[in-house]
Amino acid sequence: MRAYLPVTAEEISNFMFTESMECGPLYAPTIKFLTANNDMDDEQGEYILSMLAADEALEMRTNPAGPAFILALEVTDSQIAEHGENFINLLENARWEDVHCAFLVSPDGEELTWFATQEISQSLPQWLAT
Repeated sequence: MRAYLPVTAEEISNFMFTESMECGPLYAPTIKFLTANNDMDDEQGEYILSMLAADEALEMRTNPAGPAFILALEVTDSQIAEHGENFINLLENARWEDVHCAFLVSPDGEELTWFATQEISQSLPQWLAT
């Protein structure tokens, strides 16, 4: 299952370094979400969930002009402790090995720029400097 975790650049840096991160809810296509939105296809559902994560990522910024980010993780059912309306909680810390990609959220929260996992470390110094 694809899940979206709103994060700061500092959290990305720490997550990469430790390869583990304690995190709160991740936005995900839970049974409740899929049932409530059964008229949408998978792509539309993923878009809505990523936009919810983008809104939260913008709120998490310490500098209102700074960048906001989302990490997309692939999680298995065995990693999930709880399913909510549109989120999951993990049994244990998130693992860096489960990160599929990162998204840079535009300042207005309307667009996401995709970064492959190998591009994250290359872009991180710039993200941390802003």
